[in-house]
Amino acid sequence: MATVTSTEQSVRPLLYRNMLILLAFMALAAILTLTLSPLRGKVLRDIDDSLIPFQLGGWIGQRYDMGAKAFEALRPDAIVSRHYFNEKGDQIDFVLLAGTHAETFHNPHACFPSQGWKLENDREIKFSVPGVPQEFHARLFQVNNNGRRATVIYWYRTPFGTTGSMGLARVSTFTARLIGMQRQQTFFFRFIVPASGDVQKDVATIQQFASELFSALKQTLPEVI
Repeated sequence: MATVTSTEQSVRPLLYRNMLILLAFMALAAILTLTLSPLRGKVLRDIDDSLIPFQLGGWIGQRYDMGAKAFEALRPDAIVSRHYFNEKGDQIDFVLLAGTHAETFHNPHACFPSQGWKLENDREIKFSVPGVPQEFHARLFQVNNNGRRATVIYWYRTPFGTTGSMGLARVSTFTARLIGMQRQQTFFFRFIVPASGDVQKDVATIQQFASELFSALKQTLPEVI
């Protein structure tokens, strides 16, 4: 006599097995990321100032140097650091950092407090940019240093998508190199604006700037978007 096996019952053990394999692989990647010496992965294109315009719509940029210590500590493939200003008096501190090894990416949650800034209202957000179809999984918070306040948004563009988690960015970067993906670089985007007292206004200022930025990057560096 034939027996009938529930599809759900037969699929469930397979699903559990695949989940365990995936978790084991992620744990292994995390361990290797934290223990192995950083090695440079595949770089499809070197990034320099010429690929990111100093004029973005009504915004004019000025380069500033993050210092030799930043390069010694992070050993990135590239760092672009600029202050941008517009005719309305708005200003933005913009940083793009590229790397193919785990040590490249620092944690803003440790960096700001080490420089005397207190973090406030830290949260995950889905950041949208006019003219860009996908949303960016990012982090938003305010910082306060003796009354000086600013609003910060940042994310990592990994080979597997965007995230506001440094740990996930490191594991993703290492995994991409480990399995030989074509895209192995991760890009760190950070935007800082002086706090206006209205967080939504600050976010809107960053969105307006990012729209001009990504409009240009679509032509010069589409892989970072």
